Amino acid sequence: MFELAPGLNPDGLGQMFASHGRLQVTEFLSRDSAVELHRQLVDSKEWRLTVNRGTEIFHFALDDVSNWDNRKRDLLDEAVSAGGRYAFQFRYEVIRVGDNPNGVLAEFERFMSSPKVVAVMRTIAGADDIAFADAHASRYQPGHFLTAHDDHLETMGRRAAYVLNLSPKWRPDWGGLLQFLDNRGDVVRAFLPRFNVLNLFRVPQLHNVSWVTPLAAAPRYAITGWLRADA
Repeated sequence: MFELAPGLNPDGLGQMFASHGRLQVTEFLSRDSAVELHRQLVDSKEWRLTVNRGTEIFHFALDDVSNWDNRKRDLLDEAVSAGGRYAFQFRYEVIRVGDNPNGVLAEFERFMSSPKVVAVMRTIAGADDIAFADAHASRYQPGHFLTAHDDHLETMGRRAAYVLNLSPKWRPDWGGLLQFLDNRGDVVRAFLPRFNVLNLFRVPQLHNVSWVTPLAAAPRYAITGWLRADA
């Protein structure tokens, strides 16, 4: 189902990545692949709301969330706001491979782990030990966000993180930007989630996804994962 876009230049992209530890790969998939992947994510019934409380992660069925009373909604809002005020916190909607091992997301994970794509990613990221990729789909609605973190986990073999953006149109005023931060917390670079653009960055690297504002006219769709070495 998936194909890389013709004309990718891994060597040239690798030089850019080596200079900054991050880059955007325009037109990563073939146009038909990207359009079909976006369509399937939009039509999927597998989305769940995900939030964390410290290191605990919670998933909520969207049908259940829609039936919550105002008090329960307010309690979640208060907990998420309190958690994100000074620590790592996220709130967005997610599909994980384990939710449907035969679904489109699992197929995309296999594609990203195929010998052809792994060879391209090794060249771009400058990491010869990349062996596979994992993946999860994210959908950010207004009020969703991901606070600053660096993706580093000692035992996971993460060499680089990737974000394949799948929102056909997006404006910076809508929020949802992938922002890279220095050690003072200043934003040194921000990537707009353009359609069929792969954001790739070295791990560890401090970053966040800015709050999606009420101005957003559509959800922010993406597939995110890590290029990993065998443990």
